[in-house]
Amino acid sequence: MDIIRDHMLIDPGLCAEIAARAVAGRFGDNPAAATHDLGLVRLPDGSARRAWAVHAADSVLLDDLGQVALITRLHNPGRGMRALPGGLLDELPGGGVERGEDAARREAVEEAGFAPPLLARLPAMPLGPRLFERPFDVRAAYNDFPGRPIRLGEFFTVSTQGFCLRVPGDLRALGLRAGDDATAVHVCAAAALTRAEFAVPDHLAMIRAALEL
Repeated sequence: MDIIRDHMLIDPGLCAEIAARAVAGRFGDNPAAATHDLGLVRLPDGSARRAWAVHAADSVLLDDLGQVALITRLHNPGRGMRALPGGLLDELPGGGVERGEDAARREAVEEAGFAPPLLARLPAMPLGPRLFERPFDVRAAYNDFPGRPIRLGEFFTVSTQGFCLRVPGDLRALGLRAGDDATAVHVCAAAALTRAEFAVPDHLAMIRAALEL
């Protein structure tokens, strides 16, 4: 039985086990490391493979008209579908790990083309605690992970935390352009979005939480 498809782990039992280990790690909203070792997991063929937790942030960018900025994803999960701008927390040059709100701003710049000075002056409001139980996002590394101990073929699950940034005016007037891991940027009426449009299941919940702030 094939347990990996398009670099995603699809075995439900293994996905649940790795997600449970990430929850049990209690790494917190601001993890002390960019990557955490979750130990070896036993595969159906009897072999073992190492699993890791890595940590991300997502940006809910809402404007005065109730619109939100979304991207089209370049990679799985959900390649070719819509998602919030987001990505992994970086390790800082002097040591330590990037905070979630800083990663959320940086990813909005890199993936959706927001101007850094605009986002720098906007508060980033957390949309609940960091999410670790995400069995739908367990990936198999397609190469050695640059700057991290993850090696080709090993598994990693991605925790995330959403942040809301209220952008004054109309997002359509900002000339947003896709970059990095995005192939397109969309400005959509946030209240009209449906679950079927999203690559990542918890992104719509983040948008709805932001609308209630």
